[in-house]
Amino acid sequence: MTKPPDLYFELRGAGNAVVLLHGQPGRAGDWRAVADDLARDHTVVTLDRPGYGRSHGRAGGFATNARAVAGLLEGLQVGKAVVVGHSWAGGVALRMAIDYPDAVSGLVLVCSVVPGEPLGRLDRLLARPLVGTALAALTLSTAGRLLAWGPARAFAGWRLRGQIRQELAEMARSWRSRPTWHSFAIEQRALVHELPVLAAQLPSVGVPTTVVAGSTDRIVPLRASRGLAAAIPGASLEEVRGGGHLLPQLHPEAVTGAVRRLTARSRR
Repeated sequence: MTKPPDLYFELRGAGNAVVLLHGQPGRAGDWRAVADDLARDHTVVTLDRPGYGRSHGRAGGFATNARAVAGLLEGLQVGKAVVVGHSWAGGVALRMAIDYPDAVSGLVLVCSVVPGEPLGRLDRLLARPLVGTALAALTLSTAGRLLAWGPARAFAGWRLRGQIRQELAEMARSWRSRPTWHSFAIEQRALVHELPVLAAQLPSVGVPTTVVAGSTDRIVPLRASRGLAAAIPGASLEEVRGGGHLLPQLHPEAVTGAVRRLTARSRR
């Protein structure tokens, strides 16, 4: 078994392959509840994307991530996989379907970034080389210090469906680290420079696709997710009533259900 150098991954289960790609920032543990469920009847791959967690090296944009994940799947010899991308990683999933169609059997885009959707003022500010990195450092380090506080971590563990303390402690430590700040800033620049390119290529996505959206998501509004589903040929939209942006942690059953329904569609 081979893998791209310095790319941390976990592999378990048996059946049709599914790869779960975390958002920005994030780590493989963000998918714990989803992966535990899917591993009962799927081969599940989770990973720390380039620049995050236990994966080393420099972060990159959508194309860089797509190349790394496609290389990992090739090395693992799991065959075609359903690619599940949360938030920023929805762009990675789309890039994989366009650039590496032989590796992808379907897409599940969970609260995904939307190519063609105008970026907000904050997103553009975070993409600026110096100001964006400084702002990311301030925001993430402050959040990391708060999460390192015992009562706050206990509340977060309860709110995030009992996410284990070790995972939350690692998350807090990661958010306070310089590599995470830089990775976040690099990925913000990809939103500005690479997302518009993807917008024109959405009609070329040729695999079964499901867009999963939270009705109360304030980061990616439901309206935008509906537009994404409409722009991809044959894509369906699944709305999670009362769901926000953290569907993998707070509504894992909605994500696993969407994956299983898509897997059934792709077999036909």
